[in-house]
This record gives sequence, structure tokens and C-alpha cells, in this order.
Amino acid sequence: MNKPCADKSCFAHKGESCALGETDLAKCDSWCATITDDKSEEISITATTFRVPWSGSALGLADMANLSPRGRTILIGVLGAHDAGKTTLLTGNYLQLLQGKLLANAGFAGSRTLGAWEALAAWTRFDDAARPALFPPHTPRGTSRVPGLLHLALRNTKGEFRDILLADAPGEWFTRWAIKEDAPEAEGARWVVRNADAFLVFADCNRLATSNPERGKARNELRQILERLGNHVGDRPTTMVWAKDDIEPNADIRSSIQQTLTRQIPHALEVSSSTNRPATLTKAMETALCPAWSPVPATYLVEPVLHHQPFSAFRGSHAYA
Repeated sequence: MNKPCADKSCFAHKGESCALGETDLAKCDSWCATITDDKSEEISITATTFRVPWSGSALGLADMANLSPRGRTILIGVLGAHDAGKTTLLTGNYLQLLQGKLLANAGFAGSRTLGAWEALAAWTRFDDAARPALFPPHTPRGTSRVPGLLHLALRNTKGEFRDILLADAPGEWFTRWAIKEDAPEAEGARWVVRNADAFLVFADCNRLATSNPERGKARNELRQILERLGNHVGDRPTTMVWAKDDIEPNADIRSSIQQTLTRQIPHALEVSSSTNRPATLTKAMETALCPAWSPVPATYLVEPVLHHQPFSAFRGSHAYA
């Protein structure tokens, strides 16, 4: 039987983890202070096994309750039609961070969805001669009503820490939401649009190319998404990503989409990206992440002057502050 730790707030003697975070109790000063010269009292707990409240898979809404209290959380909504390159851009940014590169002037500081990230990144690695590297597979529509969230923890040179949540939702949700906003199968899309701090909207250059017979359908789908998003986006940062820009989209179609973007979301930015230029994937993410990094400053409350008489200058509870 171990004696209680000298730190009254620590319950390591009951099998819990060290209150100071030591994995080896022999290195904890508070714990060692309880050891006497009697060699018969051996430390039976030399190391503690920790359990963490996450599995490494994509996060759900319940997981956010464990994540949000530790700091500012930024949710990036990733919108676009099926196979527009959304998951590829997210995976590309993860691989860039693994190489030690910065994202929004911040470095990788951890992730609670490493299993999900690695499941995507495994498709792009040349580690099996029998299997060529491929783009990440399509995100399945599934039966969930909200998307799985990929997580990155970033810390910049100023020591500012942020939890970044990336909604890797299937494109079919947004296509359906654009057609019928209150469709039951579009619940996940509505949740993303309602809660996101910034948006990335994808335009698939391959589907918009002159040689692609589906370019008209792709244009209509994208315009519908922009028109629907324009009703909800407000002043939140929004970036149009021309993905797969190695292929030139039809000029008239591109102009038509840009006109819709300017009309519906005037403050939106435009960037191009390609997997052949990994830096463009990072730049696309930064255009949405950087403006959302710091919260918008609160504005001063100005009490209206209702009467220009000193006896009418009632200020409520502020008068007695």
C-alpha cells in the first residue's frame, strides 16, 4: 500500500495519474517526499498508464466538449461538390506540417485525429512497390448527420495556441443543401455553414474544362452552392479555391462563376492550387485560416441619447457602478 502523495491534490496512490504530469512517479518530487528510509516500503507504482479521451479517429460533436475549453477553436468549413479536391487539400497541408513547414506562421503542436490523418496520408506515400500512390479516396456520405472533424493543434512564434477543426464532409451534402436548404440529408452541410469560422469553397478545374462534357453541370452546382452560401456567410472569411489548376477551366464558365462569387460574397478571395505545387495547398488554407486566427475585436457599446436634459440621463445599473 502506497502512502498518499505530499501534494494533497494528487491521487496517484489510488491509481490516478500524477497531478504534475510525471509519467514516472520516481521522478516526481512530491511523490518521493513520502518515501521513508524503510526499504520495506517500495514504490509499487513506478509508471502510470494514461488513458486519453480520444481515439485518433475523426472527432464528433461530443469530442469537442473535451477540446474547446483549452483555447480558441477555429472551424474551417470545406465546401464543394463531389471529388472537387477537398480531402486532397487537407491531406496536403497535413503532410506539409509533418515536414516541419509552417501553416499560417504556426507549427504543428499535436493532433487528436492522427489515426484519421494517417489513414488519408497512407494513400499518397510511396511505401509499397505493389501499390502506386493515389489521391485520398472519396469521403463517404455515410449515415452520420454531422461531418467528422479532422483536428490540428498549431502554435505560432508568439506562443499563441489554436485548435483547428476541418470539416471533411462529403460533397453530396453540399450539392443537396444548395438545391434544397432544409433537406433532411443536408443536416451536416447546415451544421458546417452555421458553425464555421471561415470557408473554403472548391471549384474543380477538371470538371469545368472545355473538354469535359459535365462542365455545364459542374458550373450549375458550384453557382448554386455560392448562391446558397451567400445567404448565410455574413462577413466570415471565404476563399474560392480553383483546385487542379493544371487544367484550364473554360473561360466563359470561369467568368460566370466569378461574377456569381462577386455578387453573392463580395469579400471572398480567390486562389489556385495543384498537387504538383504543394505550396499552393498551404497558401489556400492560409487564406481562410489567417483571418480567423484572432477573434474580431468587440465594439464599444454606445448608449443612445434619448433626451438632452440632465434629469433624463438615466444610465440604469451603470450609474451606480
